[in-house]
Amino acid sequence: MLKKIGVSILCITLILAFVGCSSPAPTSTTEKPEATEAVTSTETTDSAQQEPVVISLGMHVADTQAQEPATWAIIKAFEAANPNIKVNIIGAETDEHVKNMKLLSQTGELPDIFWMLPAPAKEMQEAGYLLDLTEFLDSNPVVSDYLPQSMKDAANADGFQYGLPYQPLVTGFWYNKALFQEYGVAEPVPGTTFDELMSMVAVFKSHNVATIAQGAKSPFSVWAWLTAYCRYGYYDRIDNILAGSDKFNNTDFAAFYGKIAELSKAGAFPTNIATIDYFQAKDMFLQGQSAMFDSGHWDAQAISEALGENAGFWWGPTFTDGVGDQKVLMKVSAAPFVVSAKVADDPAKTDAVYKFLAFYYGEEAAKITVENSGIPVINFLPDVDTSSNPAYTALLQALALNDWKSPYAQPDLIVSEAVQNAMYDSLYGVMVGTYTPEQALGVIDTAIAND
Repeated sequence: MLKKIGVSILCITLILAFVGCSSPAPTSTTEKPEATEAVTSTETTDSAQQEPVVISLGMHVADTQAQEPATWAIIKAFEAANPNIKVNIIGAETDEHVKNMKLLSQTGELPDIFWMLPAPAKEMQEAGYLLDLTEFLDSNPVVSDYLPQSMKDAANADGFQYGLPYQPLVTGFWYNKALFQEYGVAEPVPGTTFDELMSMVAVFKSHNVATIAQGAKSPFSVWAWLTAYCRYGYYDRIDNILAGSDKFNNTDFAAFYGKIAELSKAGAFPTNIATIDYFQAKDMFLQGQSAMFDSGHWDAQAISEALGENAGFWWGPTFTDGVGDQKVLMKVSAAPFVVSAKVADDPAKTDAVYKFLAFYYGEEAAKITVENSGIPVINFLPDVDTSSNPAYTALLQALALNDWKSPYAQPDLIVSEAVQNAMYDSLYGVMVGTYTPEQALGVIDTAIAND
């Protein structure tokens, strides 16, 4: 049924595009036109030759204008700048969208450009359904330079650039400046160490304030701790771990989990961490009951409304016993835009798709993104007044650290779902106190062995 629906949608789209773009037929082909009619005839011919090229864009939301306003604004601006190109949006909620794309890949009817989850996007590349965008990047060096290498690497398979980032995923700790000032605690800054964090915990604990709001009922809500993984050599070891020649339960990761155990013992987390979820932890923070909150860019507006100028953002502690570069932030590709391989069969469509991508990853689109409280996917921050959203401003300032780098992917996004869940369980297990560090890491090793 989904296959039939997908085909029907495509057919209807093509019919509408044809009806909307066709020029009216002349009333007679035998009568000699007058001079004024000759001009009209020429204009009609020119118009026919300049009919818009229609490119289809498959989105993971049903209403792009309402649910992805920054993307909608970029599309409208692109069409205004390129009146000879029309973007036809085909949208459905994420689960349905992914299923539809899989079905349409089998029938050869994929949209020209579409959003896709990382794992199925890689599968489509391996099956030959996607266009290699290396040529696009080579012919648009400014775009290539603006795109973080880590984000390009996230959708690159042995030199085959099968996707480019749709939006970045930016995560870390939000913090309440007012609480730090009230209790005489220095605010965290880039490079603040774990030992300094422990000192903060001691002060906040003495005033019955949780340092970090976390909710174990939402086990996925461990974003800032996934960044901390990278400060203990995660990407130096993960390939060998998945290949079976190394283990999660190693000396480096055990040291990291030991730090989380220290925080738990010192009372850094809410006393009811085991029984609350992400949304309840968020409410704690917004109501001034915790100094920090593990979250990401999506909460900027709500935090601005609650805290105003007291909103701050931090990449988390550095570790003196860490492995490798400690200047790690998290701005990664959440999911890529990919292009159907069939686009290469039509030079006009290829040109239109390339123009759209060049616009999407350009400075004007970055400005539109910021104006809509989004995070630019490229390394370019336009001069836009964000004073009405202080939390968002704090986030942009954190992203402006030139000597801090992001990995190509969030650590949990390069392992299977079973291993992801084990990672979440292990981190919260130590925070709650149900696992020792060694037991927690053993949970992940068991998941890998059974995967």
